[in-house]
Amino acid sequence: MTGQSSKVVLITGATRGIGRAIAERFLKEGCRLVLVYRSNKMEAAETEKILKKLDADALILQSDLTDSVACRYVVDRTVNHFGQLDILVNNAGTTYDGAFVVMRSEEYELLIRGNICAPILLSLYAAPHLITSAKAGYNSTIVMMSSMAGVTGKEGQVPYSTTKGALIGATRLLARHFGHLGVRVNALAPGFICTDMVKGLDSKMYNHVLKASASPRMGEPHEVASAAWFLASNASSYINGQVHRIDGGFMR
Repeated sequence: MTGQSSKVVLITGATRGIGRAIAERFLKEGCRLVLVYRSNKMEAAETEKILKKLDADALILQSDLTDSVACRYVVDRTVNHFGQLDILVNNAGTTYDGAFVVMRSEEYELLIRGNICAPILLSLYAAPHLITSAKAGYNSTIVMMSSMAGVTGKEGQVPYSTTKGALIGATRLLARHFGHLGVRVNALAPGFICTDMVKGLDSKMYNHVLKASASPRMGEPHEVASAAWFLASNASSYINGQVHRIDGGFMR
């Protein structure tokens, strides 16, 4: 334990891949968890079984965060259930791979609502509670999940890269806005991480990226989770408004 075992952590997109790995890491550190998922009830049930075996103090919520009302709901439900909120991990997001010129406007709007609006709204709704936590002496933080695509851009992912780049800008602005109130905001920018989503891709889509990296391999979800914990922990207390790349040292 690290002295933060009483912290309450809200994690979105938390029942699969990177989100589940983050939940497991924070649970290992003794935190109390609220895990949000959108639609996959099978994965949520599997996650719930794991939590019960570990006797975890956790709440699982189903919510579509592209709806602004849902964003307020999950924050309110977290505080009503645990009485506080100390860390927000905005992990949930969606993607679209394909030619930008043939993308339907409703698909672009869905990406904007899910990848930009939801994290910002969750941060704003969570802010009063995080500020209260900071005043009580906790190291209150927000961790945003951007992407290597948001830092360097990526062919075939113009809309996705756009939203993840916007999230980097939001991270820096929110850090400046809330920093003097004791709440830090940082972002992670993972490269290709070995999740079910990436495993389903044609290797031609990512081999050239791996070969152009100092560590020419895919990352593992637990490696992103460790970085998320670092940014949320007291160990990073003087890190604010930063974007930390977890891409194996992509060189292009």
